[in-house]
Amino acid sequence: VLCVDTTFHPCFIVALTQIEEYATNRGMKIGGYYHANEYYTDTEVGAVATRIADKIAENCPNSCMLLVDNTKLSFLSTEVPFKSYLPTRSNERIDWKSCDKPSLQYGAKGLSIGPEIVKKQLHRSIIDMDCHYDDITLHWDNKAIDEVVKLFVEGLTS
Repeated sequence: VLCVDTTFHPCFIVALTQIEEYATNRGMKIGGYYHANEYYTDTEVGAVATRIADKIAENCPNSCMLLVDNTKLSFLSTEVPFKSYLPTRSNERIDWKSCDKPSLQYGAKGLSIGPEIVKKQLHRSIIDMDCHYDDITLHWDNKAIDEVVKLFVEGLTS
């Protein structure tokens, strides 16, 4: 899990370069990007989100972009709370086309992970790149959160 401030400035470029190096050293690739707009009713993919996704798609042609639909983030929601987009290329330009309704690996049970994570307030312990730059002892890889999510997933599969 990686969180960054989405203003596209040199710190973001440095952060993305660090992340790419981190992934490459572990035999991984950045395969996608998710974006959550600041305002509840904003459901549009903005220019900054598109530029970030474009940069990822340059290195991973089969990447995807997810846009969190804030209006579907609710403990009562039974809908997938994001829209998915895939890149299409034309004349050296990348356009992002909306996909069919995304599916979850664990179906309706998978929707229960989000509210549980919110109840446990895990979002308060996310370390983003700004936190890391302020205090380099804090690491942006958020391994502790990954471990908790793995436990939730194990609970879904058992």
